[in-house]
Amino acid sequence: MSLPKVAFFDIDGTLIDSNPEIYAQAQAPDAPKELVESVFLPTPAVQRALRRFVEAGNLAFLCSGRPPEGLSMLLDALPFAGYIALAGSYVQLGDTPLLASEGLFERLVPALEAFEACDVAALFEGPRGSAVYLPSPHHELPAMNIEVIEDAQELKERGDELTLVKAFWMAEEDKRLGPVRDELNRLYRISDLGVGGSELTLPEFSKGSAIKVMLDAIGPHETVYGFGDSENDISMLEAAEVAVVMDNATNAIKAYGDVIAPAVTQDGVAQVLDAIMQGNKIPHLD
Repeated sequence: MSLPKVAFFDIDGTLIDSNPEIYAQAQAPDAPKELVESVFLPTPAVQRALRRFVEAGNLAFLCSGRPPEGLSMLLDALPFAGYIALAGSYVQLGDTPLLASEGLFERLVPALEAFEACDVAALFEGPRGSAVYLPSPHHELPAMNIEVIEDAQELKERGDELTLVKAFWMAEEDKRLGPVRDELNRLYRISDLGVGGSELTLPEFSKGSAIKVMLDAIGPHETVYGFGDSENDISMLEAAEVAVVMDNATNAIKAYGDVIAPAVTQDGVAQVLDAIMQGNKIPHLD
């Protein structure tokens, strides 16, 4: 019996064409079903290709910066064997958690204090909860079904309860962080997600380190593929035997690719998976 191929998939900009603003709109309580599905599910062509890949005896995993609760629709709709969430801070194989980072919010307090000092609104996320920090009234309330906390001290007191391990902020907030940028870069891993926002995580967690945890758990396997498009995918691309970068990625990210897939808007994931399944040369865009 042949060993399974293993593929790890980023979501936003790879499996799905989405951006943070639309992602927030889709989480509103009254969001239309069509909008929700466009944000949380790939196109029919990509879904079919994923199913063919898995039905052939291979393993597919989500590998995302999203929290576990942001993956539920994908996990219900498609045959993923497990997932990496929160940019490597949480790993689950089937129903079994392999890595569940908790009790770490104290490490994020310097970031929260920087956001407070620079008047930066940020989304904090963890395995069991999320909260939007709004430091001043001029920030618009997000159209998301997520708790809003305006007081930094309250968030400090509740950070571990919510198991918060990472932060995200929109591109328009980024310029305010200039005075504290060097210190944040010293303490954390900061990634430009390429979709209008940035992500801050603890340096010991990455998609690449999480892939090693997952591969150790699944045992013998064949080729490992990693599909991604942004800075927080670099460690995943480095951990994979075949790094597949979407054509919508920046040139800096494409430099990590063994294969440059067609853009997410052209169902690039489906095209590469079909080539793998058919034993054809994987398309490489120059």
